Amino acid sequence: MKKLSWGTKLAIGASIYVIGILIFVGFSTTQKINLVSKDYYPKEVEYQTQIDKIKNAKELPESIVITQEHGKIKFQFPSGMHHDITGEIIFYRPADYESDIKTAILIDENGVQELDSEQLLQGMYTIKIEWKHAGVGYYKEEAIYLNK
Repeated sequence: MKKLSWGTKLAIGASIYVIGILIFVGFSTTQKINLVSKDYYPKEVEYQTQIDKIKNAKELPESIVITQEHGKIKFQFPSGMHHDITGEIIFYRPADYESDIKTAILIDENGVQELDSEQLLQGMYTIKIEWKHAGVGYYKEEAIYLNK
């Protein structure tokens, strides 16, 4: 067998490198990238009202308590807020915004709302709760890891 010269070895190495880069670029263009919500710019413009809602929620004597048990996610609202609450709960999945789930706040007479976690995937979620009580807006975010 004939030995290859250094120029031939260099050409083969460069060719393998270029082919590898082209395969990587081709593969990366087929991947779905959706780590940001579609309407991030309008949300950024209205962020001052969001800051006020966060401040209102932090000033409450009690916070919303979020627990997971037996395939359910339970939300316990503060004791003074068991009636006349409107708003929504968003399960934001950072890895894929198409897996986000929104639901309206519908609490019982004890200030509790339970949601079934069957429709959610296992993994990391940020729970965003935005609600209004007595004309005052509130907002709370909490990260959870959903076990199945």
